Amino acid sequence: MHPEQSAPAPSQLPPPAPSTLRLVPLGGLGEVGMNCLALEQADGMLLIDCGVTFPSSDLGVDVYHPRFDHVLALRERVRGVVLTHGHEDHIGGLPFLLRHLDVPVWGPPHALELVRYRLAEHALEDKVRLLPTQVGREVAIGGFVVEPLRVTHSIVDATALAIHTAAGLVVHTGDFKLDPTPLDNEPTDEARFRALGDSGVRLLLSDSTNVDSPGEAGSERDVAHALAELVETAPARVVVGVFASNVQRLLALGQAAVRARRKICLLGRSVQTHVRAAQAVGRLPWPSDLLVPPEVASSMPRERLLVVASGTQAERASTLTRFASGTHPLLRLEEGDRVVLSSRVIPGNDRPVVDMMTGLLRLGVELVTWSTDRRVHASGHAHRTEQERMIDLTQPRSFLPVHGALHHLTRHAALARERGVAEVLVAENGHVVEIGKTQPLGRSGRAVTGRVATAGGEELGEEILRERANLGRSGVAFVS
Repeated sequence: MHPEQSAPAPSQLPPPAPSTLRLVPLGGLGEVGMNCLALEQADGMLLIDCGVTFPSSDLGVDVYHPRFDHVLALRERVRGVVLTHGHEDHIGGLPFLLRHLDVPVWGPPHALELVRYRLAEHALEDKVRLLPTQVGREVAIGGFVVEPLRVTHSIVDATALAIHTAAGLVVHTGDFKLDPTPLDNEPTDEARFRALGDSGVRLLLSDSTNVDSPGEAGSERDVAHALAELVETAPARVVVGVFASNVQRLLALGQAAVRARRKICLLGRSVQTHVRAAQAVGRLPWPSDLLVPPEVASSMPRERLLVVASGTQAERASTLTRFASGTHPLLRLEEGDRVVLSSRVIPGNDRPVVDMMTGLLRLGVELVTWSTDRRVHASGHAHRTEQERMIDLTQPRSFLPVHGALHHLTRHAALARERGVAEVLVAENGHVVEIGKTQPLGRSGRAVTGRVATAGGEELGEEILRERANLGRSGVAFVS
């Protein structure tokens, strides 16, 4: 029997030794999405992020969240949850955890504003303590001392974490890129990362998403210039499809609309929610008269309107999908309108996105995509050169790649070795990893992990999913 599988269940393990840190990834290692990492030392446990992932097949599943068996078995030791930022793959699982666990949640103000919306959907908004963090200000959480660090990402208020633990200083990058000219004028604080590296980083956990992409991710300011040009030169209506959470892109579109003397109409619940959340914490300083409601937009001169829409991945019933099929109840696209898809296609969504694009082209619109104009999108995740720089800045003794499929983690680990990191480990969800002040980084067992399907805010059992999968394969026969 493999030694990891013969180890006792994590709930039966004694607490780590006084100078040891135990890490158990519940999600996000070996997959993209559902990020959740448990850190445990002798005096308690801390969770970093608690996200969801989205289904790749249609079994009536809305999202999947991590299995929380490991955490709930040790509930008396859990001191809280710290969030790096407000993307769904980092916050979406919180309502499902917090219905079972009464602990505070720390995070950037914008992330907490989005968490409030999620908690309200589950009638938990008055039952959870939400505590805002501030970049550069340490907070003690049990025996952990956590300092949020400013990083650039596609969402505003994104942070990395410097965590003082029993094993030494741990740096978790969160989702990051090294954009020197972000639209919010808050670039990644490289000087602080360098200072932490000079002081001695025991372990670096770093975003692996774009390790296969050479060079740098590109600046959001360059995207803003391209969008401004496309909006200003359009002869008729402009529709820009975005990832709703990309507040940097929303900032750019606000600037473009003002410059072109257009009003903005928001179409899509997710876009409206993210605009509301960003404005609530002062992160989207649009003029008060910039927005117009859909009923006004439908009668406006086409050359005076910019529509910001959700649905770049051709999600069912999304705004862009309805535009493509001509079934949107409030607005119909016409020949001469310009549609810009300011995003890339997520792997697995190629077929529905192509179908949506075909529908749009049949309407006679001008279609601009990342495939035809590379200027309209930049990733929010560091490319390989930026990942190298993060390793060089922090000079870690040990390295654990996070946030990626296994091939991402493996290539990022190889990169760390190339940069001279002495101890490098690849772990996946459920691996119990330990490190100490003198104890080398290594695996010491397995925890119970997995994912739980949900629909309509309720969890679905495995039997329900099996039945749905069988129906999808075999069909149904009705006899009357």
